[in-house]
Amino acid sequence: MLGHTAPDVKTVSGHKREESHFYTIPRTSDRPAYLILFDTHPELARADALSPARAAFVAGYVAHLLLDELWLDDVFQRYFLQDWGPLKERLFLHNVLRTWVDLRDQARLNGTAAQTLQQAHPHDWLPFVDDEHLRRWRDWLVAQLDTGHRMETAKVLADRMGVPAAEVEAIVQSPERMERRVFRHFPRSAMEAFWETGYRQSLTLVDWYIGRSANGQTTRSPIDTRDYGPTDHPITQEVRS
Repeated sequence: MLGHTAPDVKTVSGHKREESHFYTIPRTSDRPAYLILFDTHPELARADALSPARAAFVAGYVAHLLLDELWLDDVFQRYFLQDWGPLKERLFLHNVLRTWVDLRDQARLNGTAAQTLQQAHPHDWLPFVDDEHLRRWRDWLVAQLDTGHRMETAKVLADRMGVPAAEVEAIVQSPERMERRVFRHFPRSAMEAFWETGYRQSLTLVDWYIGRSANGQTTRSPIDTRDYGPTDHPITQEVRS
């Protein structure tokens, strides 16, 4: 659980996005981010050479990278970089969608997520992030996942855009506004397709990583990849953050 959220540790550590996600926006490489992670830090590439806790952490980490790239391709670039409105409005509604997804997922948790996450105790798990930052990230999530609390996604994303969090939450909390402003441009069927594809590919990737032979080869991906070439769309700093 900690690994699957850890690429976003930059929220508390100050890392640049590329330093924890291993891809750029726009793309400059067609190589999947999790393979670039292994190229850059080969000591993480072999689960059988790591402690079980660290291997589980890395498995979650690479699944996060996979899902991020899938979201970038199948959600953001496919729907929110289409010219159906001003770019600022599209970026705003993209973050509304991200907030909606987080709140939906939190509502589906069984109430034990915070307690489970507290059991993660990083010890030299990443060569590029201090354990202290991972612990701070863990504790920040635990506080939000505890009973009676809500994820701070709206506030974090609103601060990046320079708008009040209430503007994001007003849409998220209104099914009618979500349909009219977000799902009018991004169909619910596309959301379902992302969830289904992401789940299937995550299982494939984690199984590949945990169950790999000891030869440590990382040159081939277990997932069919597409062209991750750069885009000419005017991505702003809000997207890169």
